[in-house]
Amino acid sequence: MNFARFLGASLMALLPMQAAAQDAAPVSTNGITYNVQTWGDPANPAVVLIHGWMGTSHTWRKLAPLLASDRFVIVPDMRGYGASDKPDTGYDAATLSADIRGVLDHLGVEQAHIVGHDMGALVAFVFAGTYPEASLSMTYLDEPLVGFNLDQFTTYREETYGGYWHFGFNTAPGLAELLIAGKEQEFVDYIVPLMHSPNPDAVTAEDRRIYADSLRAPNGITGSVGWYRATFETARQMRSIGEAGFQVPVMAWGGEYGVPVTHAQFDAIPGEEAGGTIPGAGHLLPEEVPEILAAAFDPFFDAAEAP
Repeated sequence: MNFARFLGASLMALLPMQAAAQDAAPVSTNGITYNVQTWGDPANPAVVLIHGWMGTSHTWRKLAPLLASDRFVIVPDMRGYGASDKPDTGYDAATLSADIRGVLDHLGVEQAHIVGHDMGALVAFVFAGTYPEASLSMTYLDEPLVGFNLDQFTTYREETYGGYWHFGFNTAPGLAELLIAGKEQEFVDYIVPLMHSPNPDAVTAEDRRIYADSLRAPNGITGSVGWYRATFETARQMRSIGEAGFQVPVMAWGGEYGVPVTHAQFDAIPGEEAGGTIPGAGHLLPEEVPEILAAAFDPFFDAAEAP
């Protein structure tokens, strides 16, 4: 889909510019406690925003209020992150999807648009494939299509600037805990700017402090890398779902300097997907280009909600 045609000439005019009220509360689900923020009116159609590695619910601080004038926005700290519990296990996408289903049940939400960024995109993918009756749509933001092409991104080669080394690093038993403990802030200050180099002001020093605090929490490092240690299990789950195709509308966006093939890689999945590549953006789309995402989401969500 052509990026300019999809967003239209009046992109900025589509955006709701005032923030909605924000609430946060603990939610018991799937044997653990989640910290969940909500924005907007629960009577409106729901949207779940699922952050990725090196993020928390704070990842969505710019986008959530833009969506909340017309929708009920649900923003969890995922298992292993922020103020949510950080057990040693349960980080495959199917288990994380069951967590999110429990959050929706707790909130009395029967259906929601499911949006995932980075490793959170894997959860959105598996949630929509596992619970199509609870999914109004699925949006996949700037991430390889694990289960179909991860080897292409992690192989040491020039086209991927040496490959996505962090998959191997985070998967190695005990290595992240050994090397990051006591240097959480330094690690975040090194990693996060690599993800959004075209837009250096998108994530501030205070934002990075919040992300480092998540790592400093008890079992925070183990929690943060948990979904990498479950990558192969998640990949099998995604492969099975992807080969069958989706029963819900799908949208995929990548950043020009992030994973620009995010939309194109969905050629491997039966069906037709909205989306494209966002010029000038890096990997951290929710923090770099929230206005562009909001303008893309609104018409896509409207169409998915239409009877």
